Amino acid sequence: MKPFLFVLALFCIVACSKNGGDTQKPVIVLNSPTANQQFSAFSTVTISGTVADDDEIHEVHIEVTNKTNSTAVLHVQDHVDAKSYNINEVFTVQAGITYKIHIEAHDHVGNIAVVELEVKGI
Repeated sequence: MKPFLFVLALFCIVACSKNGGDTQKPVIVLNSPTANQQFSAFSTVTISGTVADDDEIHEVHIEVTNKTNSTAVLHVQDHVDAKSYNINEVFTVQAGITYKIHIEAHDHVGNIAVVELEVKGI
């Protein structure tokens, strides 16, 4: 009986592993804005791009933070459950403020991709 339990436990460890061999992170391609891009005060910034995964994306987080006072300007969290996702979000800038844009994508097995950049209102 003991060898049977050992084999069963070993099978569960191998067959029920968290990632099933998937080690590829999702791929984030950001079309706009570009790093350190400057925008006139009160203009809108469009965050656009795509996220793709070889298996399936679980979640995409998009956060924009005012770096002067650390307040959130935009926070989007989408449960995607698909192989691809289109990013299309907008926020408005103020003069003299630098904004950190943080985009994070998770697949179903825990692989994470991150893109960060800053833009500034002038």
